[in-house]
Amino acid sequence: MLRSLLILLTFLVALPAHAQDSCEYANDNECDEARYGGQGYCDDGTDTTDCRLLSAGITDNSCEFANDGECDEYRYNSTGACVDGSDTNDCAIWQTQRESEFMERAQALNLPVLTIGRLGNNTCRWSNDGECDDLDIGGSGACNPGTDATDCIQNFDTSAELAPALGGGNDSCEYANDAKCDEAQYGGGGYCDAGTDATDCRILAAGVDDDSCEWANDGACDELRYGGGGQCVDGSDATDCDMFGTSPEALARLLALVPDPLRASLGDDTCEYSNDGECDDANFGGTIYCTPGTDATDCRAMALGGEDSCRWANDNECDEPGIGTDNCTSGTDVTDCSAVAYLRNRTDTCNSAFDGICNEVENGNGTCEAFSDTADCLGRSRPAGLENHFFGRDDRILVDATQMPWAAIGSIELQSGTCTGTLVGPSLVLTAAHCVTDTGDETLTPVSFSAGLSLGRSMGTAKVTGAVFDPAYDPETQPAGGGNGHDWALIVLDKPLGDSVGFLDIHELTSDELSAIGRAGLIVNQAGYSWDTGNNMSGNVGCRIVEAFEDNSILHECDTAQGDSGSPFLLNIDGDWKIIAVDSQFFSATDDKTPFSQSNLAVDSRAFAAAVAQQQ
Repeated sequence: MLRSLLILLTFLVALPAHAQDSCEYANDNECDEARYGGQGYCDDGTDTTDCRLLSAGITDNSCEFANDGECDEYRYNSTGACVDGSDTNDCAIWQTQRESEFMERAQALNLPVLTIGRLGNNTCRWSNDGECDDLDIGGSGACNPGTDATDCIQNFDTSAELAPALGGGNDSCEYANDAKCDEAQYGGGGYCDAGTDATDCRILAAGVDDDSCEWANDGACDELRYGGGGQCVDGSDATDCDMFGTSPEALARLLALVPDPLRASLGDDTCEYSNDGECDDANFGGTIYCTPGTDATDCRAMALGGEDSCRWANDNECDEPGIGTDNCTSGTDVTDCSAVAYLRNRTDTCNSAFDGICNEVENGNGTCEAFSDTADCLGRSRPAGLENHFFGRDDRILVDATQMPWAAIGSIELQSGTCTGTLVGPSLVLTAAHCVTDTGDETLTPVSFSAGLSLGRSMGTAKVTGAVFDPAYDPETQPAGGGNGHDWALIVLDKPLGDSVGFLDIHELTSDELSAIGRAGLIVNQAGYSWDTGNNMSGNVGCRIVEAFEDNSILHECDTAQGDSGSPFLLNIDGDWKIIAVDSQFFSATDDKTPFSQSNLAVDSRAFAAAVAQQQ
């Protein structure tokens, strides 16, 4: 031990003080230096604190969470509560359990001994993440051969003898043989390509649901697609699962099961917002947009306390409206949404939101309506899984929209919904292409633009007379750097609003600025009209652009939400605020082993600077 500590001390002394933790990923408890088995995101000698144990060859139990029965080291794809090398006992037990589970599955599949030997073990950093990363077995190559056994066992699941019975398909998808059909052509989530989840989809492919499951007709739906436990493959527990689904008949059956007194309180579906999947009856935890008793179908599950009856339940992603993807009706994905449920129907629409004082009627001074001052009353921490795109914390503020540069930013009223735009000329507004087109073929001209909208007033409003967008725009998201830099558009107003309000210039990113982004990021300001701040402009002051691509797109860590699309990113150039990008979309990288697999995507000024200049 003494010798190891001396080696470590000598190593630290030899390093320049400024370089020891100079990596942007330093001090996150994960050793990112490749020479110590890290991911290589940090150069040698720049992640010293995180690598201190591994560099000295020490593995101990010095972490405060050691010996609690849970492995907490990042290098084992776990929580990261312990620095790599400091939770040895727990991680050793965890690895042993992984190997045992792998052998049980391999034996159940009757895999040959040679195949098991080729699969190896689970010592890779990326093992047990659901993706095969062993290049020798058809994986991504992120793991050394023979170190991602459990994830790669799927590549040996398919039996050639089964192929005729599976219509020529196979089980090569990583999600095959989990009892859930994941092929989009049969109503699955699209996680498997057509023909690669054949066993799970065999009954749905035949087009006739049956009761072939051994657990059929026991009174419980056991199909994963309807929130069951997965004891039955999709389509094989038809009678028990008949009550579920999204058809009017299925929804009527579900309502009929609600106890009479509660059913009477639910009322009918006469609200204009009924049957949109979101509960809008405040009596059952919904929004206030429907009169109580007029949104029965949407509020049924909420009234019963929630359930997992949604087709997308138990997929580890919250799919309920407002707090998730909107693929499930309110209250039908409770397990996946449990971590974010406390934020359901909460907003920051109060005019004094983000001032550090809780102003709601129940827990504050009463100057704000209930659930309208969330950040001040519940704090700014935001759990993973929330559909709004924060990075563990909501750092937005309300900006003074009567002052430049904020006054030039405005809310665009679309034919359906809203976006954000910025005056870049007397009657010219810059925004995102997806705000004015759905397919990239047609143009959906917005209705109006209100500059500096705040507290129910604006600096000026004008009608929109036309819109143009990048002709290369494609609504399909591409991999990072693969062609996402076309989501920008210009809209024309019926009067020169910018002459009275003011407008902002475009600054095309320089090579030096692009290099700065690659080194440590570029600090910018952003502001827009998030859906949850009402008519008030919310902004991020001092957020960061973290990566730039050759296709004129960038990734950023500014907190944005629906409605912020088209909002500007501002850089101070010699005392003047200028636009360097417009917000595009939340970005989930196809490869989750990249540094910024979860981030926000924007289109930078290299894409539109020339076009704006031509219109001025």
